[in-house]
Amino acid sequence: MTPLEAALVYARRRWPVFPCKQNGPGRKSPIVQNGFKDATYDETQIVEWWRRYPGALIGVPTGRITGFVVLDIDVKRPDANGFRTLARIGLKNLPWAPVVHTASQGAHIYFDPKEREIPNTNGAKGRGIGTGLDWRGEGGYVILPSPGSGYSWDRTQNFRTAPLAPIPDALLPREPKEPAAAAHPIRPSDGLSRYAEVALDNACRNIAGAPAGSQEDTLHRESFSIGTLAGAHGIPEQFARAALIHAARMMRDYDPRWPWRSAEIEKKVDYSFERGLRHPREAAP
Repeated sequence: MTPLEAALVYARRRWPVFPCKQNGPGRKSPIVQNGFKDATYDETQIVEWWRRYPGALIGVPTGRITGFVVLDIDVKRPDANGFRTLARIGLKNLPWAPVVHTASQGAHIYFDPKEREIPNTNGAKGRGIGTGLDWRGEGGYVILPSPGSGYSWDRTQNFRTAPLAPIPDALLPREPKEPAAAAHPIRPSDGLSRYAEVALDNACRNIAGAPAGSQEDTLHRESFSIGTLAGAHGIPEQFARAALIHAARMMRDYDPRWPWRSAEIEKKVDYSFERGLRHPREAAP
């Protein structure tokens, strides 16, 4: 079987695929301009790509578009071994699920996110679940096994023998930590102070420019932070909320098939903003 034939097999499963760099710097990065957003199961396009790049790796988006998310277990460094992290959190034996052995001797485990929106994570950072463990979810992708790729389906746990497994609670991405209250007291204001103006402007810029995989975390963090400012009467509440929603509506749709929707944006802003209001910053005497 050739990489082209493997890509067509996946496409016939209704998994949209796209070509990725096979060797050298940037290995595994998309060859096509728009990355996973160009993924397709159109066989004419797939044949054209792999005739142009016959050894290309096969990328597939993760998340709602395919119906699965992938736990990436990394073993590249002794001090960042994902299997050891799993053992430490009591998950030495994972649920029965499809498994891919990766080129770096790690593993990809395929899970069913159910109704959850699983973001991409990075080790123990942000919403991360631990050293050497990463989620590939909304806005992410993984490499599928193909000849010469270094990736292979497990002989006993693959899509023919194992169903997608539910995600164990211990592996769910953490809720982002709420930012600490401001180091200096906030003076109540009936209008928009210079401090509040800068704080709100920075928050809105961070939200509007958040990169793929961190948009939801950024929206939560900045909305909560401005909420703590509004809770201390350091900024007009309705004005701040409206500005946050406006910034969120400017967030880029990294996958046009799953765009941000106004109702969803308002719900997320309101949730974090209201939590901030309940935890007001210290007011200056």
